[in-house]
Amino acid sequence: MTIRVLVAKPGLDGHDRGARVIAAALRDAGMEVVYTGLRASVPAIAAAAVQEDVDVIGLSILSGAHESICKRLREELKSRQADIPVVVGGIIPSADYDKLREIGVAAVFGPESPLNAVVETVKALANGEPLPEHSREKASAGIPATRLDHTAICVKDIKATIALIEDILGQKVAHEEYVDAQKVDAAFFDFPNGASLELVAPRGNAGLEKFIEKRGDALHHLALRVANIDEVLQRLEARGVPLIDKKGRPGARGHRVAFLHPKAFGGTLLELVEAHEEPSK
Repeated sequence: MTIRVLVAKPGLDGHDRGARVIAAALRDAGMEVVYTGLRASVPAIAAAAVQEDVDVIGLSILSGAHESICKRLREELKSRQADIPVVVGGIIPSADYDKLREIGVAAVFGPESPLNAVVETVKALANGEPLPEHSREKASAGIPATRLDHTAICVKDIKATIALIEDILGQKVAHEEYVDAQKVDAAFFDFPNGASLELVAPRGNAGLEKFIEKRGDALHHLALRVANIDEVLQRLEARGVPLIDKKGRPGARGHRVAFLHPKAFGGTLLELVEAHEEPSK
């Protein structure tokens, strides 16, 4: 039996080179390929898959809308009582692999995936066989940061530094507090892109007091925003990444934070900040 595959390019991006390369590789492997072309709608993809009686659907997505597209496609197929496995490739962050599998996507491939891995996976899905090991790629064990949260400067006199930066930036400090868990005074200047400049001044924090004695007022750390901070730390520890904190602890603005040892980041102290992204409006 000849395996039939529908290769689709949903969404608005107009780059289909990857989809065409995959289609050619599948044809070279003896499969029949139906290519829907650029900017195919989700209902049109589902309808074509049912009409063409394909064994597998392959999606190429570069737009970043992979989660919503796959969810809608699974719903469209279900409404047509079609149980067709879906494979997704393109610019897919490894942190989203498990989300796509939860939706019902059978396999996910990033931009560096070898063609033979895609071909073998499609064959296995079409024949109802177990997936090859390389098609079960796990989410990265690295840091799935959503953005830069802040850059921090350690200062001796926080009030004087706030006044200086307010004058230079032409904006008022957005937030000030004493963080008892870390024995520091903290102040934040916020920017439109969501990142902040933090000032920290020790008030009983021996490590920061030693830092100021050695370096004076200076850049202290960078902070990345993440979700599920304890899960991230657990994965990093399993990889042997040197950590200062193995679990999140209370930080400024009610967030949970943790620090990696400077050895983990090329000599720079790196903070993780657990703060879930606000839904887009």
